[in-house]
Amino acid sequence: MEVIKNNKGIFIFLGIILIFLIILIVGIKAFFPSGNTYGDRLKGISKVKLSTKDIKSLEKEISDRSKIKDVSINVEGRLINIVITTEESADLDDMKDYCTEKLDLFDEDELKYYDIQFYLVNESDEKEHFPAIGYRHKTSDSITWSKN
Repeated sequence: MEVIKNNKGIFIFLGIILIFLIILIVGIKAFFPSGNTYGDRLKGISKVKLSTKDIKSLEKEISDRSKIKDVSINVEGRLINIVITTEESADLDDMKDYCTEKLDLFDEDELKYYDIQFYLVNESDEKEHFPAIGYRHKTSDSITWSKN
C-alpha cells in the first residue's frame, strides 16, 4: 500500500489510460464490426451464384453483335454490372432494345435474385446520347433507362 501512496500520480495516470483503452476498444468494435460486408443480404446466393465461366459466356454472347466493341461484366453482391462499349456508329435505341433482349440469357432464378445494370458507352466522346445507364430491379420485368 505504501507503494501506491508514494506513486499516487502514476497510478491515477495508468488508471485513466486503462479506461481510455477500454473505451477505445469498445468503440472500434462498435464502428468496425467484423464479419460479412453484406450482412444477410446475400442469403441464398449459393443457389444462383454466377461462376467465372458463366460470366465469360455472357460476355461472349452479348458481344456477339456488330457495333459492339467490348463487354465487361462485374458481379458485386446482388448486382450485375454490364459495361458495353459500342462503336461510333451505334444507335442508342437499338442498343437499349438489344440489352432488353439479352435479359433472356439469364435464368429465371437469376433474374429474381440479381439487380442488373447496363452501362452503354460509345467509343466516341462526341455522341450526345451516350453514355446511358439502364437498371433492372430483381422485382421488375423491364429495364429503366436514365434520361440524358
